[in-house]
Order: sequence, then structure tokens, then C-alpha cells
Amino acid sequence: MKILHVGKYYPPYMGGMETVLGNQVLGLLDAGHEVEVLVAATEGLDRSETIGAGGRRAELTRLARLGVLNSQPLTPGLPTALRRTLARFAPDVVHLHLPNPLLAWSWLVQPLLDPGHTLPVMAVWHHADITRQRLGRVVVGPVVRRCLAMARGISVASTGLAENSADLAPFRDRVRVIPFGLPAAPWDQVQSDFSGPFLFIGRLVPYKGLEVLLRAIQLVPSAGLVLVGEGPLRATLAGLIRERGLQDRVRLAGRLEDAQVRELMAGCRGLVLPSLDRSETFGLVQLEAMAAGLPVIASDIPTGIRQVGVPDQTCLLAPAGDVPGLAAVLGRVMAEPELGPRLGRAGRERFQELFTRRVMIRNLLAWYEDLLAGAPGKDVR
Repeated sequence: MKILHVGKYYPPYMGGMETVLGNQVLGLLDAGHEVEVLVAATEGLDRSETIGAGGRRAELTRLARLGVLNSQPLTPGLPTALRRTLARFAPDVVHLHLPNPLLAWSWLVQPLLDPGHTLPVMAVWHHADITRQRLGRVVVGPVVRRCLAMARGISVASTGLAENSADLAPFRDRVRVIPFGLPAAPWDQVQSDFSGPFLFIGRLVPYKGLEVLLRAIQLVPSAGLVLVGEGPLRATLAGLIRERGLQDRVRLAGRLEDAQVRELMAGCRGLVLPSLDRSETFGLVQLEAMAAGLPVIASDIPTGIRQVGVPDQTCLLAPAGDVPGLAAVLGRVMAEPELGPRLGRAGRERFQELFTRRVMIRNLLAWYEDLLAGAPGKDVR
């Protein structure tokens, strides 16, 4: 099968969508399929490179970016590059990763750019609704909805997103739930002693709930915390740490390589994901923690967060934004030495069963086959 993926960025750019896209591409190559990728560059002019491992390789094209608007890359060459790639590569399936309004528009204009060309089967991976940019939603909403209407099928990572997304409400009969997956190695080599600080990994942005987390940590005097990541809230968080006298218990570690993250995991009590709302659609870092055998402490949000783990078996949940509630959960992990290891063992088993890259690719390919056969509605849960 020949598959074209079109997204915002591609690794080494760090982000959840990019991690997912990278694993889908590498997994499809491992399964013996032909793959090409179109994304935005973070700097410089258009350039192409070869990606993959072993004998399986794919062509990745990064398109020059003029700037960024509401987190969306502005790549004016995308419509033309997409047309040329469709004509040259002739994919069986084109998989668009949204939200990305310019990408949605670029697909809509393809019949105008090449009237004599029949478009291949187009699928959308809907990563999230546009929830925080109200003006942008009004302006680009019709474009995105029209693109979704043209899709043969729409994939999401969780039933929570499938059932609660406003964008997908008119198209639920063609939505397929395919959980994200990651390679187990090298995360499964982590052996934690469950004795150190708690760990947060992610962008330092408002919806992640980091101010709530700092206030909760303050209520658990024996607990420490390491915050891994960068973002616009870094200076604010540094100020809060000083104001609350948490310098001895909380550390801003900045952006770290995966090997450094695994070193931290080997000496931490568990991962904390204190997100505030549905902007957190899945929490991909949960899978890394589960593969590493760590317990997950997360907000109880009706998205993929609640569906990745099993409360009180692989994870512990606290109400979103509830400082005393989160503090109580953290305090419980501190007070019950056997709780963290028990949750971690069960989480690792659940990861191996449901959330490996191999499982994701198997489900993805089965869905592609259904799309090509004209039957997108069989759900994978």
C-alpha cells in the first residue's frame, strides 16, 4: 500500500502530534508499505530528506514556513507541493493530520489545481478540536468541517474524543477509534525505585494545570517534583516556586533528551498529568510512563486520559483543577509504599497489551483496508 501522511511538523520537532506521526510512519515502513510525508519546516527553505531504518525508507519533505498563527504553521507552498506529490507518488491513501486549517484548505483546492486528476482516498486523523482560539474557530471552522465532510474516514485516539468532539458530531458514523501506540523499547528498560520526586513531562502551558500542581505539592511537605519541558509559563512557574518557598522540592529541568528522561523515571515515584480541560485529548506521555512501569496520577477528564489507564489499577485520578484532591492523591502515593509499584506493574502490562506501536499499526492498516473497500464504520476500541 502507498500512503501519504501530511501533518504540521515531524520529529525531531517535539510534540504529541509529531511523536504520533513519526511512530505511524516508522511502523508502516516496518510493515512493508511505501510512505511519504509532507510537513512544515521549522526554519530554512523547502528541503527533502530520507527517513526510516534498515531497508525501509520514506521521503520526507519539509516546506518553508513564513511564520506561525495560533500555533499553525504558515506554509504557502503546501497546496502546490501536495498536488505535485499526489501526481508523482500516486498514493492509495492520503492521511491528513488535523487541526491544521491551511492543510484542510489545501486539500479542498486540489480539484481546482488539477481538474483532471481523481483524488485518492482521503482520511483524517482528528487530534483535537480547536477549543482555545474562538476567533480562529469562527474563521477556519467552515474550512475544517468541509474537509472532514470530504474524508472517507476519520480516526481518533479515544472514545472520549469520538463521542464528545463538537467538530465530529456530524460525522460520527465514519469515526474509527485507534489508540495511540509507542515502541516499548527503551522505556521498558526503566527500573524505578519509586523513592524520588514526582515527575511532570510536557509543555509549560496553561491547560497543563501546573499552577494547580505546585499548590498541591505545597500541601504535601515530603513530596518533591521535577518539571520537564519548556513553554511560555516557565518564568511564571519559576516565580511561583520562589514565592511559595519550594526551591528545595521543585526543579525546573527544561527540555531533556529521552535518555535523560528515562534516568529521571528510574528515580521517581510516578508521573503527574494535572491537565485542566479537554485540550488534553490523550496525554501521550502516559504511555511512556506505563511502558516504564510507573504509576500515573492524572486529572479525571472525559478524554483519552481516562481511557488510557484503569483507575485504581494502573493509575490514580483527581478532579481537574482540584488542589486538595490532587494533594490527597499525591499524599496517598507517599504514604503507601506498595501502591506505586503495584500500579506500575499493572500499567506496564496494559501498555504491552493495548498501546504498543505494533498494535496501533495493525489497527491502522485494518482501517485503511476498510476505507479502500468503502467501509469505514467498524470501530476499534
